[in-house]
Amino acid sequence: MGKRILKGVIVLLVLLLIGGVFIYKRTTTGDINAFQQNVDAAAHNLQSDRESLKIEDFTAEMIKTNEKPMIIVMGESWCQPCLKMIPDLRELSVSVDDITIKYLDLEKNPEAFNVFPIRVTPTIAVYLENGVPFTPPEGSAIDYILYTYKDTGEHAITIHEGMLTRSQLEMMIEDIRNADGRDS
Repeated sequence: MGKRILKGVIVLLVLLLIGGVFIYKRTTTGDINAFQQNVDAAAHNLQSDRESLKIEDFTAEMIKTNEKPMIIVMGESWCQPCLKMIPDLRELSVSVDDITIKYLDLEKNPEAFNVFPIRVTPTIAVYLENGVPFTPPEGSAIDYILYTYKDTGEHAITIHEGMLTRSQLEMMIEDIRNADGRDS
């Protein structure tokens, strides 16, 4: 008789364990689905923000014909620092009217590798009007890399490698305005 009770208790415990797992999975699946929906919505918003900033059919001539200073952020869809910058770039592109701010998707524009010295993403190229290379002011808080032409030693391009925060992007904008003789 004792063995029958023990078997009954074991069966009951197994059933309770299975029921507990089933209930747990049903209650947490909703949380996981809601979490996944939030992640999907955030990814969609980032993609939409990037679309409004992106350069279509990039050519080096675009830089030379731009009538305003230009910040070009080059990144890739898998680059998390690039994606983190997108909302700030989007807001600044709307609020800053004296500087063009664009995003260049390197996966869709591989010819950019022939124009820019890209070693990391994001890579940020900075130009003044008509493709004139930006020369940063002395003592700038932003780390810029100045590239020159090998044969002439002439300034070719100014780059920043890596992600910038919103406040650093604003400092870059001020650097451009100051270098360009503009008032803030």
